[in-house]
Amino acid sequence: MELFNFCRELPKVELHAHLNGSLSKSTMLQLKRLNADSGVKDETNTFMDEFVMGAGDTRNLADCFQIFSIAHALTITPQALQIATILTLQEFQDDGCCYIELRSTPRDTPYMNKRQYIDAILEGIRNHDASNIISRLIISINRNMLQKESDEIADLAIEYFQKHPELVVGVELSGNPTVGDFQSFVPALTRARDAGLKIALHCGEICNPGEILEMINFKPDRLGHGICIHPKSGGTEETWQALCRSLIPVELCLTSNVNTKSVPGYDLHHFKEFYEAGIPIIINTDDKGVFATSLSQEYMLCAETFQLDKTQLARLAVGACQHVFDVKSRDTVKSKVLEFVNKHGLCL
Repeated sequence: MELFNFCRELPKVELHAHLNGSLSKSTMLQLKRLNADSGVKDETNTFMDEFVMGAGDTRNLADCFQIFSIAHALTITPQALQIATILTLQEFQDDGCCYIELRSTPRDTPYMNKRQYIDAILEGIRNHDASNIISRLIISINRNMLQKESDEIADLAIEYFQKHPELVVGVELSGNPTVGDFQSFVPALTRARDAGLKIALHCGEICNPGEILEMINFKPDRLGHGICIHPKSGGTEETWQALCRSLIPVELCLTSNVNTKSVPGYDLHHFKEFYEAGIPIIINTDDKGVFATSLSQEYMLCAETFQLDKTQLARLAVGACQHVFDVKSRDTVKSKVLEFVNKHGLCL
């Protein structure tokens, strides 16, 4: 089987996908039409073509956070947000994704408050035809938030987890890594964890060994990106050994890291060091709309860059199942991957 077709048909798990960053051009066009028909003012003057950061783009990680304003301007009503969720889930499902944890930061807009924002995404998950994909929500806290707002988000996450534990599974800390101090978010994250929510942290997107150690020592359920942890990638021996001891699963996003200039190229991505050291890793898209990628494309890039065969790719897919936040779904998702493995005669 040709490699891309294999990667596309392989049942995959997506654990690091920001909803607004995952909007495709076709989804954004549909949302623009919806908003125009509904009389919703288009708050952005930026062309949608500027939403995509390709390999030759001169923009970097700092610019990436400005790009999200384009998608945010299109998802300011409950109806638009619900449709964005449905269309994005369908695209992941069409790409062979059998389990996904979408993540998004609740926000107030002229048309909805944070509670209505969460309701709209959950309604989108419920209304999507989930015959071949299990969809869950991670509620995000942004690093640019003051303590009052981060506490509000944590309270909402706990409330919705208690009301809808079958849909809301975790809380994450994300946003511009140059903004905010991790310790200021620890009380909110701890309350969420004590309430039963899983925790994911964007970690090591910039060189900040002190904060990286604090995050690893916090013992989250997963880390995102993990670029500046290994000494070859801007980390230190102390941060690397801390990760090796903890074996916290890391959500890797190759194209995202390359296109934002966080790593110089695919061949220099820290996937290699993590993979060879036995660190639990999950391949993800991060923002498939912004970076013009797909989960199948990320698996194929791993295979081509690091000379992985189909059996090794299948092992990555099976291993990812162990780290989904919805523990009750782990066996179901894993059985889908193993069924594919057996069908193609792969020996794990």
